[in-house]
Amino acid sequence: MGDAAKRMAWTRERGTLKLLIGFVAFLALWFAYGKVRDQQLLSRHWPALSPDPSGLTVVGTLDGRESIGRNMFHIIEANLTSRPELTDFGWNSIFTGTDGPLFSDQAGAAIKQAIKMDSRTGYRMLEPYLRVGVARLSGDPNANAQVSRETPITVGEGSAAHQTTLGALLDKYGAGGGGRDVPESDSSEGGSGSEREVEHGMAIPAETLIRVCPVVVTGAQFTDAWLEEHDEPLLGSKTYTVHLGLTDEGRSRFFQWSHNHLNEHLVFVLNNTVITAGRIKMILDRNDWEIGPLRDRQAAESLVNYINDRRR
Repeated sequence: MGDAAKRMAWTRERGTLKLLIGFVAFLALWFAYGKVRDQQLLSRHWPALSPDPSGLTVVGTLDGRESIGRNMFHIIEANLTSRPELTDFGWNSIFTGTDGPLFSDQAGAAIKQAIKMDSRTGYRMLEPYLRVGVARLSGDPNANAQVSRETPITVGEGSAAHQTTLGALLDKYGAGGGGRDVPESDSSEGGSGSEREVEHGMAIPAETLIRVCPVVVTGAQFTDAWLEEHDEPLLGSKTYTVHLGLTDEGRSRFFQWSHNHLNEHLVFVLNNTVITAGRIKMILDRNDWEIGPLRDRQAAESLVNYINDRRR
């Protein structure tokens, strides 16, 4: 009986050992598969994304902290909102006066006059210049080629929309024209210059920002979302964290962007409204994304609802 007990114990131990070896081998295979899959995703070259004006667009503003004071854009956090702005340095780096008349102080003055008189037209005139600035930051040696007198600009809205050229608009709002035949726009028509030009710099509308900045991801790269609420006893208020699930493509795109753009802002724009913005503090390789703390519950809920409704 003693020998039999020893044989049974040895058999059990051997069986347990086989199970352990099999489990370890399974984990090793799974880990290896995951690494290969990750490498495939993270090394893939993705085509550039187009903004989604009627949905969610997440853009990078290329404003690393190490170059603070020499950033083209910065983000102002105030009154529970995030406001992207073009800095004075950003403006002056575009309208240098050394790249021909289209980049002169006079051209810049004409655009400011247009923004004052008709903000939508003025910001559409500014768009190609902002693309030039972003292209310069990205190292494009032919960045200035995006601006010419023939650059098409759409003015007007709806059935009244029509296309003209940047040169014609610069002439119209420049020193010779001054836009005197155009009535000043009010806030009901998209915002006056006084609303958008503030003490920190020139506020950039969300619809303009997503057309000029690099698009990192859109709503199509998210799978689901949920909202987490936190009490802030010292402040007598609440904060919110939005948890976002990423598709394989979204995970890959975000990893690649965070790898190359640490300490820069990402701006979330939903239906042409800035929902929130935050800095990339570390390189992230994961299937979910936490955004917070947010103080605006309505904005946080709108982001969560959009992602979940889109997947239904």
